[in-house]
Amino acid sequence: SNQEIGVKSSSEPLPEKETATEEEPLDQEVEDKEVKEELEKENKESANQKQYVLNPNNWSVKPISSANPKVVLLTFDDSPDKYALDIAKQLKILDVNAIFFVNGHFIDNDKQKKILQQIHDMGFLIGNHTYNHVKLTDLSEEEQKDEIVKVNDAVEKITGTRPQFFRAPYGANTEFSKQLVKEEGMLVMNWSFGYDWQKEYQEKDKLTEIMLDTPYLMNGANLLMHDRKWTSEAITDIVEGYHKKGYEILDPSQLDISPSK
Repeated sequence: SNQEIGVKSSSEPLPEKETATEEEPLDQEVEDKEVKEELEKENKESANQKQYVLNPNNWSVKPISSANPKVVLLTFDDSPDKYALDIAKQLKILDVNAIFFVNGHFIDNDKQKKILQQIHDMGFLIGNHTYNHVKLTDLSEEEQKDEIVKVNDAVEKITGTRPQFFRAPYGANTEFSKQLVKEEGMLVMNWSFGYDWQKEYQEKDKLTEIMLDTPYLMNGANLLMHDRKWTSEAITDIVEGYHKKGYEILDPSQLDISPSK
């Protein structure tokens, strides 16, 4: 009875019958826990099921099986310079995701490291855009390796996660860089279109207009933007504009990063 258990001292041996009944729920608990863990694992796996692949012929993303084809992917290069955190905060409010491609020279000091950590903690994926933003085609293999691996090491040290995506400055890859990126477990990624580095679009309304009305907009477009003042000013209007056009903003964690063949 409960009363009996209540007065029992911990040092007193339990009668056999009680020991048996106490062990049974324990076995059941272990079993329940295992079932629960198995279910959680299955749920996690189905949540992690990749829905999209990158098409290396034009760098767009395409759905696997029944995923929505009408998506665009947001990416921001040269992060985190001055505006990446502000862009990330706006995207968070809009409840959309993106990849921030970082340059190593922007994560050298404690303040910059903290900003990268904040962007990562908000759930954004961090990509590798080389250390010094130099053209890989101008470098020796050893220098290319340094430019790429140093960023992966630095990002991992700050965030605990190595980048899964690589974008070469100017989109200029070499055979060596492509092979190295594959060995590092990353996906090479260029882009479909982007305008914010061109003089005529360095202004909020003009940038918004061209991003939404460009003839290159299509299902799966991979959008290149940068850590720039006018991009930060335009980003909310750009995202809302895509939503009005019926596009979903792709969560890049849905992208299969198995190295492209």
